[in-house]
Amino acid sequence: MHRTSSQSVSLQNNDCVAVVGGGPSGSFFAIHLLREARRLNRPIDVVIVEKRGPIEMDAALGCRGCTFCAGGISPRLDQILEEQGLSVPDEIVQGRFDYVWIQGQWKNFRLRVPKDMRMYSVFRGSLPGRRSGKPAGFDGFLLGEAVKEGARILYGTVEAMSYGASGLPRLTVRTESGESAPLDASFVTIATGINAHCGLDYRGDSLIASIKRLNPAFVPGRSRKALIFELDVGEDYLEHNLHREIYFIEYGSKHLALEHTALVPKGRFLTVAMLGKCVDEAVLPRDSRQIVHDFLTLPQIERILPGIEAAPLACACAPRMTVTTARSPFGYRFAIIGDAVGSRLNKDGLFSAHVTASRLAQTVLQDGIDQRALAKGYGKAIQWLAADNRFGRMVFGLSRVAFTTPVVGRITYQAFATESKVRDEGSRPLSSVLWKIASGTADYREVLREMCSYGVLRSIVMGAAITLRNVVFESLFGLKWGEYGRYPTVVLKEKREVLKGRLSLSLGMELGVTPDFERMYVIKIRGSEQEIMDELAKFGHPDARFLDLRFVEIRQIQGEPNEVGSVIRYRVPFAGFGAELRLTKRVGLETLFYQFDRRLADHGQLIFNIAPTKDGNRGLSIYAAFDYKKGQGFTGRVLWGVARVLFPGFVHDVVWNHALCTLKEEVERKHAYTPTPAALDEGPRAPSMPIAREERYERPAG
Repeated sequence: MHRTSSQSVSLQNNDCVAVVGGGPSGSFFAIHLLREARRLNRPIDVVIVEKRGPIEMDAALGCRGCTFCAGGISPRLDQILEEQGLSVPDEIVQGRFDYVWIQGQWKNFRLRVPKDMRMYSVFRGSLPGRRSGKPAGFDGFLLGEAVKEGARILYGTVEAMSYGASGLPRLTVRTESGESAPLDASFVTIATGINAHCGLDYRGDSLIASIKRLNPAFVPGRSRKALIFELDVGEDYLEHNLHREIYFIEYGSKHLALEHTALVPKGRFLTVAMLGKCVDEAVLPRDSRQIVHDFLTLPQIERILPGIEAAPLACACAPRMTVTTARSPFGYRFAIIGDAVGSRLNKDGLFSAHVTASRLAQTVLQDGIDQRALAKGYGKAIQWLAADNRFGRMVFGLSRVAFTTPVVGRITYQAFATESKVRDEGSRPLSSVLWKIASGTADYREVLREMCSYGVLRSIVMGAAITLRNVVFESLFGLKWGEYGRYPTVVLKEKREVLKGRLSLSLGMELGVTPDFERMYVIKIRGSEQEIMDELAKFGHPDARFLDLRFVEIRQIQGEPNEVGSVIRYRVPFAGFGAELRLTKRVGLETLFYQFDRRLADHGQLIFNIAPTKDGNRGLSIYAAFDYKKGQGFTGRVLWGVARVLFPGFVHDVVWNHALCTLKEEVERKHAYTPTPAALDEGPRAPSMPIAREERYERPAG
């Protein structure tokens, strides 16, 4: 029999190759196979069997329904698409990202997408049904590119595979008319994914069962449940709250055990993809409404997306996601690719789909289509994926500790912030590791190696030391976080001169070039200039929530708040000494310029500046600088040297970080930009929307 022959079997000219599934992995395979065959001058007939019916479109081939995916295109996949001449059209791209946020339990980490990389979101199919205009999706685009290369499409469902009398694979296809018809092929590629029946374990699928009969050594990978839903919040809302940003939330709450959640903006929609123990243990779809409600009302989500609970739900589903790689996913004249064979853990499944598809196409044409040839060539991609996920489990195990344990999370953030302040952009090892974890731009083996490198460990040790010091001083000054969120306030080293230039321009004066002490902080606030100024007017007021310090009395003792001539006094009552700040210049609702008196410092300045951000919010910057007193004679120099040691510069970091986070929360509680009323008037609300089932595949757009 051909199936047991030790002789290598190859594709012949004009042979038929059947691809079961027209998703990304199937389309990638067809594109690579046809291009390489043309280069080798070997004509091949490729038939893609796709279960989702077509949608009439002008520019691209559309597919009905949804493919149960968050829809993120990583920088690594984007680079591959560019190299392959598969640039995604603008009408397919739903959101472009400049920043990636990782939200840990202590603080958020903001990572900028490198200027030479692109990261964006797409819809995979035609859903959600509330979409208007052309419902073009990424899957339809790739399927259209496969057709351009010469592939044919047969719409129908493959129910089983067997070997015919000739020894070739035979597919049993149920066409759109409901009739069953055989399809013989010289080689079959299975690219069905694992959600042909959404939420059900694909190992019980009839096609998978027939493959196991043909190759008893084949063992499907394990999977777990996910919960994905999309909210119709409006473009203005997303522009204001998630402007060119994508969020990865790494924790939930004591009652909502989440491991990883992605917030992915797509035009006027927000896709939320969730993994965690609460989803694993839920009975879906019964428990989906409660999980959605509990998630949207989490304090950390309300801070990022105020009023999001009221947004209508466009669609929801409970697909399964692979967590282990299949064993022996190939046999005589057939092989499995894409999610059905495995996917990168938690990140960039589309990239791993491309890897398995391209490697199989290369193997089929260069090595052969018998089981031994497939094991030798295509098996390398399977081995890579299995190893990558083993390292991935270690990476995500360590990162969960870093992001969900408050003490470790605070140390990790402090290490990240310290790198950003004191090291050049190209020499921040921890920042580099966090970017690779968040974006999926590196294999997990590489990520784990870098996590354990000297540079990262050195940053963590330094972060631990600084954290311990800060905790001591927070306790000393009576600073408690309590209900307040913790937000990044660090100014990147490469941005300092830019900030100083903006302040100089606003004030119409030059700032000191090399002061003894110089600190800068910045925070984004959802509020108007007037609202922020109103909160700054409480500077030195007994009821102010920010800068309320134990042992240090801060009071306005002269003039009107925020008006030139206002004087703020810092005084340590028991020590009997202090200093005064005088507001000497104000520029509208933009800048407040305070100067120190000369009792404790020379040439002291404290500047508040409010500037608009690209997303329509405001950035509040603080600049503090002064020269230390030198003293007269030996005794004076010693006394001022002691004072300098007792009140080191980092105290300002502790105090102003807490003050800015407090000020931000106070302003934003009074100013919440919620989903648009037009969106709220349409459709059911999230708590009452049932989760989508398999029939979503069959529902036409609109």
